[in-house]
Amino acid sequence: MIGLVIICDNLPPAMLYNFMISLNILLSHSISAMTTIKDIAKMAGVSHGTVSNVLNGRGNVSVKKIKLVEEAAQKLGYQLNVQAKILKEGVANSVSIILPNIIIEQFSHLYNKLFFSLNELGYETTIYLTYDSAELELQFIQKIATKRDSAIIVVSCLENANAYYQNLSIAPEKIIFVYNRPKFAEKFVSLDYKNAGETIAKTIMDKHFINIGLLLDHKKYTYTQTFKKGLLNTFKHADYDINLNIEFTSNSIGYSKAYNFFSNHDVKYDAIITTGIEKADYIINASYFGSQQSCPPIYTLGNTSCMYRDNIHQYQMHYSLLSQCIIDLIEGKKTKLPINTNYRQLFDTHSDISVEKQAINVLMLSSPITETVKKLLPHCYKMTGITVNLITKSIDEIHEILHNLADHPEIDVSWVDVACFPWFARSRFKPLTELKLNLDQSLSQYSTYIIERFSYFNNVPYALPFDPSIQMLFYRKDIFNDSLVKRCYFERYRQPLVVPTDFREFNQLTEFFNQYFNPDSPIKFGSCITLGKPELLASEFLLRYYANGGRLVQGTTIELDKMIASITLHEFEQFLYVAENLNSDWWGESVKQFEDGNIAMLIVYMNLFSCVLNPEILHLTGYAAVPGDKPLLGGGSLCMSKYSDKDNAVSAFFDWLFSPVINEQMAWLNGSTVTDSISMGQQLMNNYPWLKLNKANYFSGVRENVMDKEFYLDLPRIEKIIGHHLLLWTKQQYSSDQTIDNLNLELLLKTKQLLN
Repeated sequence: MIGLVIICDNLPPAMLYNFMISLNILLSHSISAMTTIKDIAKMAGVSHGTVSNVLNGRGNVSVKKIKLVEEAAQKLGYQLNVQAKILKEGVANSVSIILPNIIIEQFSHLYNKLFFSLNELGYETTIYLTYDSAELELQFIQKIATKRDSAIIVVSCLENANAYYQNLSIAPEKIIFVYNRPKFAEKFVSLDYKNAGETIAKTIMDKHFINIGLLLDHKKYTYTQTFKKGLLNTFKHADYDINLNIEFTSNSIGYSKAYNFFSNHDVKYDAIITTGIEKADYIINASYFGSQQSCPPIYTLGNTSCMYRDNIHQYQMHYSLLSQCIIDLIEGKKTKLPINTNYRQLFDTHSDISVEKQAINVLMLSSPITETVKKLLPHCYKMTGITVNLITKSIDEIHEILHNLADHPEIDVSWVDVACFPWFARSRFKPLTELKLNLDQSLSQYSTYIIERFSYFNNVPYALPFDPSIQMLFYRKDIFNDSLVKRCYFERYRQPLVVPTDFREFNQLTEFFNQYFNPDSPIKFGSCITLGKPELLASEFLLRYYANGGRLVQGTTIELDKMIASITLHEFEQFLYVAENLNSDWWGESVKQFEDGNIAMLIVYMNLFSCVLNPEILHLTGYAAVPGDKPLLGGGSLCMSKYSDKDNAVSAFFDWLFSPVINEQMAWLNGSTVTDSISMGQQLMNNYPWLKLNKANYFSGVRENVMDKEFYLDLPRIEKIIGHHLLLWTKQQYSSDQTIDNLNLELLLKTKQLLN
């Protein structure tokens, strides 16, 4: 027991507050220091070795003893001496990051991505800010020397890297210099600023600009010199004469430096180039307050986010690629340097197609992404002059309209499900080659696989991929990583608790997390299933059927393999028994159950999960491929009705909707995209990290809508037939064998109606 009498006469409130905080930390450390493993063992009634194993996460300790040790340690105020542990075990699973500041975009995004990614890999991060002070950086090196980090990441302001190699015991290849390369630095990474400079220089020449201003970062930085060299060499090689005014700056004096471009009122710049969005904003302000002239166009390097700024032309720098490269180096993976990011200018979306003021009717699925399009339609009118009327229907209603599209001449554009795109393509839609749209630009954002499945039919493009999606597994990673939960699972099944890779494991986890079967479960249910419509039930079944190696198309017939279907129904029956059964007509309720924290795992299409907005749950969400790695493809494309004569208006609408700028705006609003350019956007990937896995998993996606490359299936109707018989099976009207026989018989009798 510690007795203290504290007299604080006339202390200012702020000083008193800081004093009490410091005292609290000191006392907590003192209590922790006085509490020993022996004390905890005595209170918990266990051995010293058991306490040591629990506190260090080692050994085969029962759930009961883990709880006893944790309760005793908490009551005694024990805190593990991390520094002593490091000294005993060697290198810590931590990374130190040294940056000039986190105000400038390139540094803040670098740290943000590193923090998220390293945290996922189990590293702790510590950030140090030098504010371009060499003295501060040297002090930080001394602090870091006591930590034994796994790696050091640094944007250094030192002229010489030897201070790192002489003071730190870490391997030289784990000291990674970023953006700036001091003398003798061994491991250096950066983006391809030379390419960026060359790209902007070509635009300047295309615009025939002569008087150019450059507001660049400090000249000591390697990336500044590389960018300047790329810019000036391009002008020189093209024998292009320019008048150039260069200002080098740092964050502390950048604002005042911007005014230098407007100090001589007789000089008028055609354009000003900057190396960051902050400096572009400085130029805007300096022009507004310090000049009577209008601000010249500004060309700047920026992040991959399509945030509109008037008069600022951004060239995208994929800072997230740089962060990923650094992480690969830490993990010992190979990476290609320097990183070429395929710079893209954020351009305006004015249509080049001459269109009279027209209105078009677009038939869309009622969904979150359709609501996103609705929010952006005012911009479409501003850019194209076209009024877009969205007609939203359910998926069943859209299928019915498409079957009778000749009776709906008012429809100009329609959404079509990937499941039936081949069925309708040639008979209902106009080839995109007949339109004046920029097809190459629109399709260049997608992988070849997406284009083949969502755009082309018989080598003819009939559609543009609108909302391609795929089934994914989302799970509560906080629960999966909880040591007590993991131990409970091991004691129950004698297997480690891991993310399931097959449906046997998935069913077992669903049972384990169901509080009816396991009262100690930290969550109400393991998973859930939506049973309100036959096609939803078919989707759940087919996911498992494909995982077991089944096929829907058997040669020239449409039928289920009876043996595989029987095995699948047996597994499916087990899942239905242990999962939460939801009588809803769409997957929205199951997503809500996950968002509300009621289920531990959810298999759902990625575009439906994107409407999860609860930040507490999103932060705790892990993601993986579905068990069996045979997900169903979902989503659809947009096509032009062959009965519409508004070719120019539709072309302008497509060019607008599928431009990189609008595509990225939709991704920010909806969190659902598979385009190549957006998948590298750093903050977007932080918000929706499953996008990178989603993109990779398309290659294993399944949706059987073609037979023998000659016949095309009305897959939605087939799935309804399967789902109808499964619904009767869930109500125990038929046995598993009878169900398979009945649905196969109906598919056989209706084959001619189901093939095109």
